[in-house]
Amino acid sequence: MSDDETSTETKATPKKATRRPDPTAQLLTALKAELKNHAELEVRPVEAGRAEQYDRRAAAWGRHFADHGSLDGLVLSLGFEALAALNPAERRYALVQLAAAALVAVSKLDEDGGAPVKEAVTQ
Repeated sequence: MSDDETSTETKATPKKATRRPDPTAQLLTALKAELKNHAELEVRPVEAGRAEQYDRRAAAWGRHFADHGSLDGLVLSLGFEALAALNPAERRYALVQLAAAALVAVSKLDEDGGAPVKEAVTQ
C-alpha cells in the first residue's frame, strides 16, 4: 500500500451543514396563511371624535413604552396611533409599524421564548 492510498483512506469527507429554515420566511408564511382568513373583512372608517380619543391613548401608551419598554406599551401605542390616523397614508404607515412590531415580538418568542426588549423596536 502506498502513502497516497493511505492518506486518501484516512481523510473523511466533510459533512454538509444542514440548512436551518429562515425564521423571517417562516413568519411571513404564517402571516400569509392568516391573511387568507381576513381577505373578505370589511371595516368602516373611524369617526373623527373617536380618532381624537385614540390619539390621546396612543400618547399615553407611548409614554408607558418609553418608561417601561414593555410589549403592551409598544403594541397599544402603535395600534392606537393607527386608529387615530385619519389620513390614509399616515394610517398605512402606522399599521406597517404595528405589523413590524408584531413580527419582531413573534420572532423573539420563536428565538428564545422571551418577551421582546425595548431596543428591539422603537417608534
